[in-house]
Amino acid sequence: MRTLLWTALTFSSLTTWAQAPFITYHADLMRVLGSDQVQVTAEVHWAALPIDMEDAPIVWQFPKTIPGTYATEDYGKYIKGLEAFKSDGTRIKVRKKGENTFKLSAQPDRITYRVNDTYDARVRKNHIFEPAGTNIAERENFLLNNAGFFGYFPGYEQEPVDVQLHYPGNMVGVSALPSQVEQGPAMYLGDNRIQSFQARDYHHLMDCPIMVTVPDTTSFHVANCQVTLSVYSESGRPLSAAIYDEVKVSMEAIATFLGGELPVDNYAFLFYIKDYTEFQSLMEGEIKIGKAFKLLRQIIGQGFGALEHGNSSTYFLPDFGNDLVLDQIKDVCIHEFLHILTPLGLHSECIGHFNYADPVMSQHLWLYEGVTEYFAGLSQVQGGVMTQEAYLKSLLEGKIRFASRYPTEKMAFTEMSTNVLEKPWKKQYGQVYQRGAVMAALLDLEIMRLTDGEKTLLDVVRALNARYGATQSFDEATFFEVFVAEVHPDLMGFFDRYVRGREALPLKQNLACAGYEYVNGETRSLPQSPIQHENLKLSFLPLGGVKTVKKVKGPLPFEVEKGDFVSFDAEQLGGLEGPLPEGEKVEVQVEHQGEWTSTWVLPERAEVKLSHKIFALPEPTESQQKLRARWLEGRAANF
Repeated sequence: MRTLLWTALTFSSLTTWAQAPFITYHADLMRVLGSDQVQVTAEVHWAALPIDMEDAPIVWQFPKTIPGTYATEDYGKYIKGLEAFKSDGTRIKVRKKGENTFKLSAQPDRITYRVNDTYDARVRKNHIFEPAGTNIAERENFLLNNAGFFGYFPGYEQEPVDVQLHYPGNMVGVSALPSQVEQGPAMYLGDNRIQSFQARDYHHLMDCPIMVTVPDTTSFHVANCQVTLSVYSESGRPLSAAIYDEVKVSMEAIATFLGGELPVDNYAFLFYIKDYTEFQSLMEGEIKIGKAFKLLRQIIGQGFGALEHGNSSTYFLPDFGNDLVLDQIKDVCIHEFLHILTPLGLHSECIGHFNYADPVMSQHLWLYEGVTEYFAGLSQVQGGVMTQEAYLKSLLEGKIRFASRYPTEKMAFTEMSTNVLEKPWKKQYGQVYQRGAVMAALLDLEIMRLTDGEKTLLDVVRALNARYGATQSFDEATFFEVFVAEVHPDLMGFFDRYVRGREALPLKQNLACAGYEYVNGETRSLPQSPIQHENLKLSFLPLGGVKTVKKVKGPLPFEVEKGDFVSFDAEQLGGLEGPLPEGEKVEVQVEHQGEWTSTWVLPERAEVKLSHKIFALPEPTESQQKLRARWLEGRAANF
């Protein structure tokens, strides 16, 4: 079911907090100041605190980083012209210390400042990852990752806060925060609205970004959950309907993976789609190489991706004028939603009591990111979105290959996690999605082996999630013992060797438990792609597997001329069952003068050294078959 935004917003407008807010933030989105800046006023209600406070030097702080980014952000460097006042208008002395801290000479009743957005700011040091950033585009889009807009008093993060946004009447605001919308007073700038958001505390505010934009919105239900999509596209292309198709499939796969019910009853996806439609001609091979490189330099350094929150997630993705933006959405949406399991639903004190000014990083990124990334792939298999072969050959093989680039013998995973904000460890963060996901897959197989298939990694995570939940943190130092106690004492060896230790991951032995062969460094006879021939020169940057013939330098195993189009599916050369048997032909499609024809070619073979390949054993044992079914199908089997 699809409905308009105002229906979609009702899910977040019913909850209110009994306690009066400690701080009410006002952001004027009607009047964007020069250089894309927004005026913010923070009204401080000292009387709302349960205890009286005497006048004393006070610190006003902006976050150094926020949960989920694992990098230094320094949101304070985007704050301009901060001033503080008493209720009678008396100005309070303000002194800035570092990037994020403002020291005040007395308790303020009002703080004012201007916010510069991160998308347009020319800041090189500690550039903010775009899904965690802010955008100010007058009367078009405002993306509020609230750390970039609203400061706090350290020590008072547990007090309730409100946000009031004043914005043009042609726009709508979407957030997981409870909210109410009312018509604003008539203004010369036209119709306007005031939307009030309530947060139970500052942590809740940080966990709920807000997007105000011209509506391109879709709402629907999956299982027990109402889902809202809000999309801003720089190109003006309406994309929410197309994105809906991808997200709905993703959410249905997650529901299947989790047993038919989702862990929240409402969720908001906030998409910012960057305009790169000029690249369509590049992707179709219509632009010369010199121009192509100029265009490619435009996207270098862009932080495409997403950031998770408890009931929402933010996305910064490119639009190349074709369906490539849609191709990315399924994987990333599943990953971000599954963060509800961990760290949002299962975390240590580092996350549960996050220190925005001086953050302490957790050693458990193997759980927070590695397990989540692994679940994102596995859920697609069990949910029917991806075939088992595609998962093992395309996804898992690829992650194993990337994981091999990280210095396992030099850096334990927990060591990298704890020090991820510092050099040289911060350059290793990418391995959480590669080595971390592979580690989680092998951990899952180990759990199934030790419990004879009675438990899986998902079973353990959900059991611990139920024990702790979003409001209770586990002990950072003893969590491995807690986790092992849910499974089997021998599981500790896995953590000691591969997570806390520096041994190479047990790919061969653990994959063998499910009837798969892991091959690395062995030489075998493999069929070669007929279009990757020394006598054939093809176009630069193909689209959709179709390539243009640029030059024919000699004899080929099939007929083709300059200007023809060639299409070849490389999966014909082999798959999960192994390489194509000798003597079998493959199909090559050629378009000549507007007519497509198929030709069957016997591929040449060569002795090739295999690197990080997975093959199904031809005759798996009964035990291997049952564990395979438990793993990839989610079916309980009688071991």
